[in-house]
Amino acid sequence: MPIAFSTYAYGDPGVLARMVTDYRCGHCTGQVEELRTNDATGQLHATIRHNDGCPVLRGAVSQAPDMIRAAGIPATFRP
Repeated sequence: MPIAFSTYAYGDPGVLARMVTDYRCGHCTGQVEELRTNDATGQLHATIRHNDGCPVLRGAVSQAPDMIRAAGIPATFRP
């Protein structure tokens, strides 16, 4: 099955680091594949790999709950 991508940018490196570590798409096997800094803006960008047909990529559902969950998982519950 082909893989597709979505990109999320966030200004706070600490929050983005937690999202990169703990993000898992609730609708497919998607997870963060790359973290890089945009040379033009200086913002960190996380590239998320999703399965083809994932409803997040089609815009049918938001990835916000997965992002919030990843950013807010207490350290005691992280893998």
